[in-house]
Amino acid sequence: MKKTDVIKNNFSELIGDVYKSWDNTRVILDGGTGTGKTYFTLNVLGKYAQQNNKIILYLCNRSKLKEQTYKDVKKLKLHSTVYVTTYQSLQNRIKHKEKLPHYDYIIADECHYFTNDALFNEYTDLAYRYLKNQQDNVVIYISATAKVYFHWMKQKEMVVPEHYFLIPKDYSYVDKVYFYDKKYLIPQMDKILEEEQDSKILVFCNSVKRMLELHEKYGNLAKYFASKNAKKAESIRDENCIYEHSDGTITFDSRILITTKVLDNGVNIKDKRVKHIFSEILDADSAIQALGRKRQISEDDTCTFYLKDYSGQAIQGLINTNEYQLDPVMTYRIKYDEFLKKYSQNRKRIRNNKIFYANFVNEKEKSSIAFNEMRLNKYLMDNTILNDMKESSYKIVMTELLGYTVADKIGDLELNIEEKDEFLEYLNSIEGKWLYSDERKEVVKRFEDIGVKLRRQGINTLNGALQDNYGSKYKCRFRDKTLDEKGELTKKFLVDKKRNLEDGSKNPNRDKKYWILEEVSWGRIGTSL
Repeated sequence: MKKTDVIKNNFSELIGDVYKSWDNTRVILDGGTGTGKTYFTLNVLGKYAQQNNKIILYLCNRSKLKEQTYKDVKKLKLHSTVYVTTYQSLQNRIKHKEKLPHYDYIIADECHYFTNDALFNEYTDLAYRYLKNQQDNVVIYISATAKVYFHWMKQKEMVVPEHYFLIPKDYSYVDKVYFYDKKYLIPQMDKILEEEQDSKILVFCNSVKRMLELHEKYGNLAKYFASKNAKKAESIRDENCIYEHSDGTITFDSRILITTKVLDNGVNIKDKRVKHIFSEILDADSAIQALGRKRQISEDDTCTFYLKDYSGQAIQGLINTNEYQLDPVMTYRIKYDEFLKKYSQNRKRIRNNKIFYANFVNEKEKSSIAFNEMRLNKYLMDNTILNDMKESSYKIVMTELLGYTVADKIGDLELNIEEKDEFLEYLNSIEGKWLYSDERKEVVKRFEDIGVKLRRQGINTLNGALQDNYGSKYKCRFRDKTLDEKGELTKKFLVDKKRNLEDGSKNPNRDKKYWILEEVSWGRIGTSL
């Protein structure tokens, strides 16, 4: 793409009449919200296809986006030219070996779906391979946040440079971008609610668990939008909480909307009252997509972005988690003999791997282990970004990805709130207690809550995590072995031998192993489980 092309503010202007010469090729439209991606594909390309008796397959990654796109198609009277469906529906047809018609154009909208959804969808590679294998047609990949994916496509030479069209995201409507510590989220939200009576807040959570935590705080003051598959959020989820009002606004009728990244695309918020958007999403592409959900109505329609700032420790934890998944797959790809030697006796590791799957085919002898190519690429792409974040910082990398239009708007959110280390308070509360299996699971959960990723859950791992994260700040460590008369650790496990509890009732934990958290005054031998 030529540098002069950057000044174009919509894809119809940027592309011009070039689309009429596209033939058996791949095209990328890389542009943010409001750059006219949908307008070009329907109003320009759609009408051109209609006039020339050509058929378009329009793929969406979410049902909400499908519904909106179909409404646009009907308004333009293109329903006999443009077939709108989801990637998931396409995958189901492929799985059932249905014969698919030939399409002259295929629009892959929000195409980061292939990699982002691969982390929880086993079949994204089916849609990916379907598009990859297309011939005698034009496949158009569209996204505002697939920077890493598009880079990978170019590396694979899946698209020629002249068919890569870029319009950088314009964040001129953003007043300020803050990076904040997790502990500042609720105090800042409370401050906004108190001081700005008319403002609305949009919060993107990294998990359903986090959404439930915020529900405990805000209850009916907020609306909650989550996936239908999020069973834990079923009691609070309101899939109809976002809708279009008679004045043309698309919004929610509450001061706060708390959602997961399921709202990251397919839903646009058009409401001047939405002045604050918080993102706790670690995945870079998803975070950027989430921030772009607000559509500017007029020049005075501005807002403030808040991004949770992830520590190097949290980032390293995720890198470790990713590498744990990647290692056997990369070994399988490159050094099969080593793979057999290393994992043939550890099949559980392979069964639990999130990238491998069983490749079942009609001929029994041809069935084999395989891996999801898109999921593998997602892990590889993520680790590239995460390692960049580790070397510099989450803040620096996200600022670069957001682009130059926000560079002079970056700040750190600081509030005068009482500092309280809830994890240390929890540790203090369990000092000296006998920790059985359920209590030890709670300990692991508490570590994960503060961003410590544990590859194992043994006592050595937890004590190491305490040392790494709190050092001299906290002196106690977990012990699972008895002490001899010199106060040295033995090889004998701590076992509850009490028949009855203090109230005389039968002891339910009799003969069960336990841990104890206490100040270290004993030797460090024989601590592994």
